[in-house]
Parts: sequence; structure tokens; C-alpha cells
Amino acid sequence: MTSPSEITLEKARDIAREQALFNLSAFIEGDEDVLEADYLEAQHCWMFFRNRKISVPNSALLGIEWAYVVSKRGKFSMVEDYSSDNEKLVEYLKTMSDYFARKGE
Repeated sequence: MTSPSEITLEKARDIAREQALFNLSAFIEGDEDVLEADYLEAQHCWMFFRNRKISVPNSALLGIEWAYVVSKRGKFSMVEDYSSDNEKLVEYLKTMSDYFARKGE
């Protein structure tokens, strides 16, 4: 159950999707979702990842190695995607969660 000031997972995904579309719309073919179905959750945020089926050229700086973090109060941040290193990924998710908690966001 969310508190009155918290957003839902669906709203957080919508925020992340909007940001991902802003960065990746030129590379999307067909009707595939811009985000992977999987996400991570921490106490104060969720982390979403770009759909790996979307081919993004190396020259596109905003898109290749970025993840989308949305706080449980709706604040957004684009961060480095550490999916290839699970330990680092979990550590960074906690760092972002702690950041949003400190900022009250």
C-alpha cells in the first residue's frame, strides 16, 4: 500500500517510459515497449531499463548505457546502467534510494 504522497509502480513506469521515449524514439521500430518488463525496487525508488531489443548506435550518447530511476514520490533521474555487474547494480540502486530519502523526494 502506498502512502498518499507516494506514486504507484504504474505511474513510475509511465514517468520512466516518457523519459526513455524522449531519448530513444528515433531508434524504436514497430510497437515494442521502450522499457524492459523487469525492473528493480528499493525502499524509495524503482529502476527501469531500456528494452535491449532496441538497437541504439554507439554515437547516441543518451540511450545505450542508461537506466531510469523514479522515486516513490515521482522524481526522475537518468543514471548509468550497471546491469552487467549485479553487485554494482544493487549497490547503485540502494545509493539512489538513499539519495531520494535524504532529499525527501
